[in-house]
Amino acid sequence: MPWPLPEAPDDRLALAKGYPFAAPSDSFVFAEGEIRPIDEAGFDARRPVLAHGSNRAPAQLARKFGHLTEDDGTVPVTRAWLRDYDVVYAAHVTRYGAVASTLQHAPGCAAAVAVTWLTGAQLDRMHETEGVGSYAYGRLAAVELRLEAGPSARLEEVALYLGRHGCLAIEGAAVGLAAVPSRNRRHRALHQEEVQAWLRDRHRPGQDLDEMILEHIEAPEARRRLAERLQAEALAPAAPHFRPAER
Repeated sequence: MPWPLPEAPDDRLALAKGYPFAAPSDSFVFAEGEIRPIDEAGFDARRPVLAHGSNRAPAQLARKFGHLTEDDGTVPVTRAWLRDYDVVYAAHVTRYGAVASTLQHAPGCAAAVAVTWLTGAQLDRMHETEGVGSYAYGRLAAVELRLEAGPSARLEEVALYLGRHGCLAIEGAAVGLAAVPSRNRRHRALHQEEVQAWLRDRHRPGQDLDEMILEHIEAPEARRRLAERLQAEALAPAAPHFRPAER
């Protein structure tokens, strides 16, 4: 089951506007709701899974894995740089009202991402929370992914979730997540509240921003209609190194 949403409107708004959520600037271990040094991590029998959005943030890991036991809930997270890709907004609004992220091929760019090292049970849980129709699971192969910590300094293959519906297009171009550092980014970048304001101005002119966000959380049909409009204008997914895969 997906993790529960907060009940209070103010808390729901904070969640939607906070995406992709704060993350440490260094690698870390998430364990028992706390951030611990990466040198305490054990990587044996864990699968590297790329985190380009909220899954690199301790708060989101707590929502997804906080109910598990200490052993099952411990997740090493290593910071990394992925060459020739950028983290951009997907043509997708989550059930908690945020415009989610995806990867898009961007030659010459390098995006700051993270690698979560998951056990088999944790990967099963991640599948439950990623949304069957929104993301495709697979592998990014023959890429340059340089890790700042962990069992290897470089990975050429990593599992990930890639947006199925392409990336949000503004004036025909992708839009980077301003909260995610990127080198040589040639397209614009916006923060979550800025991209929400763009959605409002284009699709709900005159509506109060908070009212629109709450409607997308509380009314799945309204969220679905918006998604259809975004996907009709979206840039097609561009990830030439991606290969769909089974678990």
